[in-house]
Amino acid sequence: MKKFMKINSNLSISKNLIFFLSLLLMLMGSHTSFAQVYATQAGNATFKAKMPLNSYTGESDKLQGTIDFETGKVVFTVPVKSIKTGKDKRDEHMYELLEVQKYPNVVFEGKLADEFDLDKKSEQTVKVKGDFTLAGTTRQITVPLNLDPVSKGIQLNASWSLLITDYGLERPSLMFIKVNDKHELDVNALLKEE
Repeated sequence: MKKFMKINSNLSISKNLIFFLSLLLMLMGSHTSFAQVYATQAGNATFKAKMPLNSYTGESDKLQGTIDFETGKVVFTVPVKSIKTGKDKRDEHMYELLEVQKYPNVVFEGKLADEFDLDKKSEQTVKVKGDFTLAGTTRQITVPLNLDPVSKGIQLNASWSLLITDYGLERPSLMFIKVNDKHELDVNALLKEE
């Protein structure tokens, strides 16, 4: 009888252990399926401005952002004071024009309009729709994102153009020659799973 009770007791312990391990594996599995948030590890944003006989570029290596592939939420931010054009005086005028004291960041907040397949190991182009805020003015935009799974994460590239007058900004001028209204923007970032 003691032997039977001992075997029965061992079976109960084994059943409890199997149940506990199964529960632990399920929880670990559900955790990995929810780990779909990717954040910038390295990122830069550039703009190109043109004017007759001249053009210049502004660049920031302080791009920060996340993409949540489960919810589709996308957020990217660039501190205005991190944008440099190569000329201090031009940078000062740009910061003044963008009212950096009042609006310290350029921000994009939106959602993926297309699904991105995390299991696919090749470049995919998806659209993101959302609010782009520059100097306190927000406009809805749609931007194509090229997302390329690489060994270190996901490489993101995006390009679009905007009219600065759409954001309530006056076109800067140099000796009475105004900068073109249309500016080209590029964003490049390496995203890693959080």
